[in-house]
This record gives sequence, C-alpha cells and structure tokens, in this order.
Amino acid sequence: MKWLLLTCVLVILSSQCSARRLPVKRIPQLNHHLGYVKPETRVIGGSDAATGFAPYQVSIMNTFGEHVCGGSIIAPHYILTAAHCLEWPTQYLKVITGTLDFTKPGAEYLVDGAKIHCSHDKPAYHNDIALIHTAKPIVYDALTQPIKLAPKGSLPKAGDKLTLTGWGSTKTWGRYSTQLQKIDLKYIDHSSCESSVRNANWLSEGHVCTFTQEGQGSCHGDSGGPLVDENQTLVGVVNWGEACAIGYPDVFGSVAYYADWIAEMMTDAGTAC
Repeated sequence: MKWLLLTCVLVILSSQCSARRLPVKRIPQLNHHLGYVKPETRVIGGSDAATGFAPYQVSIMNTFGEHVCGGSIIAPHYILTAAHCLEWPTQYLKVITGTLDFTKPGAEYLVDGAKIHCSHDKPAYHNDIALIHTAKPIVYDALTQPIKLAPKGSLPKAGDKLTLTGWGSTKTWGRYSTQLQKIDLKYIDHSSCESSVRNANWLSEGHVCTFTQEGQGSCHGDSGGPLVDENQTLVGVVNWGEACAIGYPDVFGSVAYYADWIAEMMTDAGTAC
C-alpha cells in the first residue's frame, strides 16, 4: 500500500510539472548528420572556467531546479538574455549568481518581471533579446559583478577574439555541463557570416557572428549567454547556431545594435511584449 501511495504522488507531481510549461512555437528544423535539430547553442570544444572567471554569468533556472538558459548581469535588477529563453512564466524562474557550478549557487534571486522585444521572431530568429528583472537587487562581490555593454554602433574587427561561456553540453545530444565552460572564438563580419550560414533569412543586421573551426563553438541549449571581447565588454547574446560545431558560424544578438532598446527597457517608461 505504501508503494502504491508513493507511486500515485509521483504521477501527480509529474503531471503538474508538465502542465506548467508554456506551449513552444515549432520552428522548421534543419537537416543534420545526426538527425533533425533546430538552431540552438551550448559551448562545445571549450574548457572549464577558473574560479572568478565571468562573474557576470548567470544561470536562469526554473523553480524545479532545471537549468534553462544563460544570461548576463548588467545592473542590480537586470539580466540580459535571449527572448526565446522566456517560454517559462516568470513566476517559475529564478536567477543563480556567483558560481561556476549552477547546482551550487552563490545566491538565488526570484524573478518578478521580464521585457521581451515586441518583434521577436518576426521574421524567424530576429530580435531575440530580452531583459529579466529580479525581485531583489543582486548583491555584488568578488564572484558576482555586472558587465559593461558594447556602445551603440560599435562592432568588433574581423578576427577579434571573443569569449563565449555557458553550461551547455560538450557534445551533441549530451547532458548539460554543471561546470561553466569557456571558449575563445573569432569574430567574422556580417557579409562573411551571411555567405556561410545555411539560411541567410535568419540573419539580420541585429546579429553578430563567430567562427573558428569545426569542433569549436556552440551546440544545443545554452542560449541567452554572454559573448565578451578582450576588454570585458558584452558584445553578443547567444541566439542560434547549427548544432553542434559542425562547420557553420554561431549567431548572437548584437548588444550594440540593441543598445537603445536595452536602455529604454531599463526605465519605467520602457514597455515591451
């Protein structure tokens, strides 16, 4: 009888958790040598980050303990991330700071609001940017710091080293890495990116791209995470890539392009969808 009751409780809890997910818009998938996948990203071909590295990096988790996306601290109440990371209602999200292992948080902050770009996915994969607002201000310390934003109109130079961090899988279809990964990638200009991706319609002037070599780059899942230049300036937000590091560029939302939008959304006057 005890086993029967326990089984019933587990079934009920499982049903409740499943029902809390928002419907996900289906997007046409890409052909891939391992099956059908849609453009997503995690760090692949990288290495473990050292203590104190990327103190701006956060894990956006659901309140059931699952890592959902990456993000960057840009102000005491604000996390910059990708719009497609906000398929969960904000009341079921929390932000983890001050750690290289998202299962061992330095601090946790509940989310009390979010602002998503009104033209997200119009057309597909465009304007994939959002801000999360924490219920309490983030406390800064040696392992938790904001990052400065790339100024409006600025762009890296072709070949510049840009650093990507995240907790995604280190191989196709693999589990999330609980240890923060980092990898140095090379910026490529817009025309080179446009001629290299398999679907240029997904690319806009609001994107920046990186490519180093096959086997280094992004894979499924760790969207919303930071792409940072050598001056510790946030230049990109992980948007999409053709999983996983199979020889195509990785694509990021350009922080410089959305500078005005970000600044406006961090005020009471800023309204979004």
